[in-house]
Amino acid sequence: MATMITSDCINCGACEPECPNNAISQGEELYVIDPLLCTECVGFHDYEACAAVCPVDCCVTDPNNIEAEEVLIARARDLHKGVQFTESFDSRFHKKEGEKPTEVARPSVPEPPGTKSPVSPAPSVTGQPVAPQSAAAKPQSKQPSSKPSVQVPNVVRPPKHFPGELSANFQEVLLQFQRRSPLSRTLPRILIFLSQPALGALPHQAKKDLERAVQSPACFSAAGATGLNILTNMVLYPLILTGIVVGSKGLGFLFSQGINIYILLGVFFGFLEGIYRLREGIFYARPANEMTFPSAFYGTPLFYAVRPLLSSRAGVIRTAPIPVDGFYEKGFVEKLERERRYGNVYTVEDWGNAYFLRVEFPRKIPNIGLATREDLPAEMPDYDYDLLLKDGHVVVRGKCVDEKVRKITSGVGAFPPEFTSVIPLKEKVQGFSHRFENKLLEVLLLKESAKT
Repeated sequence: MATMITSDCINCGACEPECPNNAISQGEELYVIDPLLCTECVGFHDYEACAAVCPVDCCVTDPNNIEAEEVLIARARDLHKGVQFTESFDSRFHKKEGEKPTEVARPSVPEPPGTKSPVSPAPSVTGQPVAPQSAAAKPQSKQPSSKPSVQVPNVVRPPKHFPGELSANFQEVLLQFQRRSPLSRTLPRILIFLSQPALGALPHQAKKDLERAVQSPACFSAAGATGLNILTNMVLYPLILTGIVVGSKGLGFLFSQGINIYILLGVFFGFLEGIYRLREGIFYARPANEMTFPSAFYGTPLFYAVRPLLSSRAGVIRTAPIPVDGFYEKGFVEKLERERRYGNVYTVEDWGNAYFLRVEFPRKIPNIGLATREDLPAEMPDYDYDLLLKDGHVVVRGKCVDEKVRKITSGVGAFPPEFTSVIPLKEKVQGFSHRFENKLLEVLLLKESAKT
């Protein structure tokens, strides 16, 4: 049953790079799936990858194109002749974990009586034929592998130095050019502290940016401001609802018994909104530092009203993207990790006399369902990288140098072996210093106006 994309598609393009068969392409209006290339990810995943990443769940099975698992795995073998699919190939048809899949049905060919059709050895990844099993050999049940997990070797590379980089080490430069945010001064902190009941209505990322700019959890924190805003809304909403009703029915209605129902409705709405905004802590017992605090219903308009203040005073120019996870399934490749492979997860902050750039490099090798996946480590090997200042931009290039990993990534669209990120800057810089540790690249870019 080939997968199809319904008219609910929003053209986000998330599904295209995840397809192991390159069956998804941009159509005239929506993305489309070629049924002659679609294998429902049989042989690669135990779920459909396009459905796993779709934020609107529009990748569904086509009831008019029903195909058995045997047909799908045969198509996968035909499309990927260089890949050896073992008997335990991944498939969503396998209902139980560890259940041995059925043998792939091969096309029946009429043969003369008394003759046996030769069995062609399956090609291996290296191109060498695999010896066929004896006819008398019985298939053995799959035993738990005692093979130890592959570990990433600890490769110590000498520090890199690029044209335009300062001679002093990163820590010395960082101490010299400390962050100087206007919102970290005494008077702005007092004003922000008093404004927490209103600022707590902002979206989560805006509150986190403001928290970093203030640099004082006692004056402002995303969790504390959200809690104060919820309490404020349980008073504010009844007042707003009462004002609307009194404005439509007259001042006399304020002193009638009927006004009580509107007050209760306002309190109830504020209570329900508070439960929704704190649901991660209430229902999943997550600590406050791991929770996401959504905005109040008026938080988005408020954000656009204060965004000029945040951009000019807080110094946050660009924050890392938070992709919508959408459909989730076991083995699902986390979208944020996929964004790291494309070099999209970076933040830029304006420190007044310098820019501070953080770029997150890939951390995990994705579960892309290849037969050789068990030979690869779970952790991504360190990338090689290059830095370049050019025409008011910072160019960051990352490259996976592990030959075994690159051999896999060269044929998989959702796993590029390298990336290039071109990051624009508002002001010219005169030099920079960098540090690369634990798959995190930190770059301090000194403005031409800064005093060295």
